[in-house]
Amino acid sequence: MVTEKLAIILGLEKTNLTKSTYFKACGIARSTFIKWQNFYMQDGLKGLKEQHNWTQYSSEIKRQAISVYLNDESSLWDIQIRFGLRSTRRLEDWINELLVHIMSRKTTFEERIRIVEYITVSEHAYSRAAKHFNVSYQQVRFWVFKTQANGYIALKDQLGRTKPIEEMTEVERLRLKKRQLKTQIKEQEV
Repeated sequence: MVTEKLAIILGLEKTNLTKSTYFKACGIARSTFIKWQNFYMQDGLKGLKEQHNWTQYSSEIKRQAISVYLNDESSLWDIQIRFGLRSTRRLEDWINELLVHIMSRKTTFEERIRIVEYITVSEHAYSRAAKHFNVSYQQVRFWVFKTQANGYIALKDQLGRTKPIEEMTEVERLRLKKRQLKTQIKEQEV
């Protein structure tokens, strides 16, 4: 297979066909050709071998590649080539891991209520709320569903950072219930 890939790469220079006709005749996509060509330029014949194992990259390469992407210095494709990555998918995974780590922060009971109200009362999208409050999309969606099913008290964490409903004063319970009823009324108005 390596020799076939090499023949296709070198054959492009020798043919009189247009690139698209040549790629069609070889039965490959343009993007596949470019990927093979880049692998060959980076690693020679070794780069054209099929890889069935996971390539390990240093944390420094990961950090630099993510930094270049987040600073809008290059496209995913250009970064793949620049850092010798086997695919753009790997870079996308690194970026998503970083964003999930950044976006998964601790929130208070009161913050979760404000986030749910931002969605339900103001009719903002989950993604907009996640960005606005610097939390993950999944957290926002989960909190809204919990609240719809069980009310605001469902947003109380189970780690002891807030008072249990039983320990709340009557005034605190009534304020929480009042706030929830106001939200429900605003939702029904819309």
